[in-house]
Amino acid sequence: MPSTPSTEPAVAGGWVRSVDDARRFVEQVGLCLIFNETGRVRLPSLWDVVDAPDRQPGERGFGERVSLVWRLKDELPMSYPDEIFYGKLRGGRAMLCTLDRLGELYRRQHVAPDEVSRDAQRLLHVIGARPITNRELRAEAGFEGSGAAARFNRALQELQVALLIARVDVDPDTWFLFDSAHPGVAGNARPGAQRDITDPPANDGVGHRIVPVDLSPAG
Repeated sequence: MPSTPSTEPAVAGGWVRSVDDARRFVEQVGLCLIFNETGRVRLPSLWDVVDAPDRQPGERGFGERVSLVWRLKDELPMSYPDEIFYGKLRGGRAMLCTLDRLGELYRRQHVAPDEVSRDAQRLLHVIGARPITNRELRAEAGFEGSGAAARFNRALQELQVALLIARVDVDPDTWFLFDSAHPGVAGNARPGAQRDITDPPANDGVGHRIVPVDLSPAG
């Protein structure tokens, strides 16, 4: 449903209220984080532009702003699967990007299946047999017992960062091989300019000018 215009945003600079608003934002910046970060080179984030109030003193739950961001990061790639991708940057940072930017991301982050950890290979073997939900994946891959949940989550994140798997549905989360979910991306990810795709755009969508900085690892 189209958002209703308002002259008084709940957050300064906030204007994103709907899935279509979020789509326009991601298309504008190309790639954005879900939540903002401190102590890093500034990247645009969905958190910065949503129009919803922060959690108020005494309010139960996470508050409207967190809830809206969480809903949009799930609904946006579900509503526009051929335009918007949800995944992870190095370090496990959750992000949304356009499919055009996804090709650049693939060239930067993709890791061959035989180069990931043994736990990640276990998950990849199960996902390769069929699309599978989070709960089924953990059970079929045999991640049980003490410490299993942490190992499972680390391996799952490793596969996401390596762009070997992709989340397609969120009710419940369902995992596909990346090439099955996004055929053609690997073939189109040709070598080119060495600009890091996480370089922020000149403007973050809120009106703040950002100076691009190369975030590629040294060496």
